[in-house]
Amino acid sequence: YQWEMQGRGWYFAEGEEATEATTVHKFRINDGEAESVYVGSGAAKGRVLNQFSMDEHEGHLRIATTMGHVPDPGVYSTVSVLKEQDGELVVVGLVDRIAPTEDIRSARFDGEKGFLVTFKKTDPLFTLDLSDPVAPRIVGELKIPGYSTYMHLLDETHILSIGFDADDHGDFAYFDGLLLQIFDVADLATPLLTRRQVIGTRGSTSDAATNHLAFNYFASRKVLGVPIVVCEGGDDGSYGTTMSFSGLQVWRVDIDQGFTLLGGIPHNDAPVTGDDYWSVCGTWWSQANSQVKRSVFMEDWAYSIA
Repeated sequence: YQWEMQGRGWYFAEGEEATEATTVHKFRINDGEAESVYVGSGAAKGRVLNQFSMDEHEGHLRIATTMGHVPDPGVYSTVSVLKEQDGELVVVGLVDRIAPTEDIRSARFDGEKGFLVTFKKTDPLFTLDLSDPVAPRIVGELKIPGYSTYMHLLDETHILSIGFDADDHGDFAYFDGLLLQIFDVADLATPLLTRRQVIGTRGSTSDAATNHLAFNYFASRKVLGVPIVVCEGGDDGSYGTTMSFSGLQVWRVDIDQGFTLLGGIPHNDAPVTGDDYWSVCGTWWSQANSQVKRSVFMEDWAYSIA
């Protein structure tokens, strides 16, 4: 929330310039006890994107936040590490001023590792070494077109992500079709994009890109179910003019072979063209409009839920 300073002290040097902060309250929940116990509170500058921007590991809470709002040139992001000390949550480690002019689009923590995606024109994937909580640091960066809105941990060394492709125009970028990617993060210093699949063009949307509960990865079968509206015919800022599919798509996800479309369960008649296409394809990337909201895998069967 917005926090006017009013003389309060801060833990970082630029505190007097900060107008946005996230406060954190810690409670201890004991088994068998009826009431929780208040432990303490702390603060981190900036705002949290979602629950994946926060993670606790060995008594330390890591929080990824963004200060300001794009396109303000003063925007930047921060990773703060908080630890309970004498009834307070104190920042003991900080990675500050990450990706100036860009905001966080997705975050993920995995033990002593962290991953951030920011965006304005391209998709920088930042890898973080969090093994020393008092000295967290960025160790790698990979710049690629587009951005990831959700990152899923495939295994110890690979990340599966969903997001959107983008067309770079120097000072800005147009979002484009939906994007599935696999990253190899075995070496944090040199993250690699190993597989990439673009689905549709501008106007294509998926609930899985903005709500992780719609992102359904069935690990034992290596299959991914995504609710989706696929729009074709768009190009470089122009929305697609034909809706070719709306429903659930099922993709095989293989680290070595990439993405293979196994099939789909349609929930709308397709194609939709002519005067009707705009109602289904003229959609901003964050406003998914598929009738399908969730999916379920049961052995050899995939179920779509609308």
